[in-house]
Amino acid sequence: MPKAPLLAPPGPPTISFRWDGAPVAACPGDTVASALIAAGELATSRSAKYRRLRGPACLHGGCGTCLVRVDGRPNQRACLTPVREDMCVEPQNTYGGLDPTALVDQVFRRGIDHHHLVVYPRIANQMMQGVARELAGFGELPDAPPEDVAAVVDHAPEVLVIGAGRSGRALAAALTAAGHPPLVVERRPAAALGGSDLPARLLAGVGVFACYPQERLWAAASEQPPVLHRLRPRHVVLAVGAHEPTIPLANNDLPGVVSARGLADMLEQTGRKSSARVVVIGEGARAELLASTLAAERVPPARVRKLIGARRVKGVQLEDGKILRCDLVALAPDPAPAFELAAQAGAPIHFTGAGFAPVVDADGRIAAGPAAHPLEAEGAQTAPPPPWTLWAVGELAGATTPAEIRGTVDRCAAALVRALAESPDPKDSHARA
Repeated sequence: MPKAPLLAPPGPPTISFRWDGAPVAACPGDTVASALIAAGELATSRSAKYRRLRGPACLHGGCGTCLVRVDGRPNQRACLTPVREDMCVEPQNTYGGLDPTALVDQVFRRGIDHHHLVVYPRIANQMMQGVARELAGFGELPDAPPEDVAAVVDHAPEVLVIGAGRSGRALAAALTAAGHPPLVVERRPAAALGGSDLPARLLAGVGVFACYPQERLWAAASEQPPVLHRLRPRHVVLAVGAHEPTIPLANNDLPGVVSARGLADMLEQTGRKSSARVVVIGEGARAELLASTLAAERVPPARVRKLIGARRVKGVQLEDGKILRCDLVALAPDPAPAFELAAQAGAPIHFTGAGFAPVVDADGRIAAGPAAHPLEAEGAQTAPPPPWTLWAVGELAGATTPAEIRGTVDRCAAALVRALAESPDPKDSHARA
């Protein structure tokens, strides 16, 4: 039976690609995830271990539940992959309509621990380990090796901004207007960002994966083409936002359970309008705002007994037994700052109540952390401090509302301009090895 469309297009669809062998119509600006959700296709893969149905969830490229095979390449995030004419997209870890979790749940009612299952006799253990290895996986190998030769590029920017979301773009615009255009690195491809205010110096589709204070560099990489970027900046601004944690509810992993913020951002970036019945689960002003943006009913998590559905979410059952029928459930928890890169850089971290965040001053400057390598013995000579100053804006700096986010950007930009004026630096250098 054809799926009911859930998102109205901004105009006549002009792109056609194939999903599991069937044609899907899409619009310029769509990602694979937005086009599939629009067409009512919510399940894109199955989980690596138990093959539970999975679909796009965070819609920001952070969770990995929407992994698909694109033109023979496995493990591509559907929410970050722009649609192209005649591209071939396939689900991963699927066996048609087979879902072995029902059998697993019946046989192992207290959960399955494959590490200690069927330990003896040895021959039976070898068979069991083979089954476990078959259960855990991330799709088949690519159809062909990559055609591009891997390369290394060195950068020495005056200011490096990590993240091209709202706060990253606003900060880049402010610094550019002051005569200090930063290098902006963003893991999402440019086609998936949307908007006309992209920074002039933007490395899109390049994800910063580590900071190495002892080596005095930041490392980033792109997959297509395969390039390792080594970055040695004077100032680093983390505009990485926050993670959307899940809300602990029964069946919260059903396809069609998505991040409310991710859904709102996806609609804004693609120009689509929701024609789906959406229920937002969350509490507080942020959840109220997201529910209003999505024209959805909001329910506090304490009122929810479970989400209902088998192959996709179909409703929300409340504690009083009432069922709210819906096509999508949008979770709106308190965001958890994306503190990981700051922690790698040695920043002191504190608990915010919703997650962890670096300690920052009023201008967004992150306090200097220890320079010693974590594996060095106590009392060993520490390495010299890194040659950069670390900053944070937006949600990483503790902002939650648009006005607060803009305030962190304005204060950081002003402080950065002052710092750059006090200590001018030679022009950027770039070298390809």
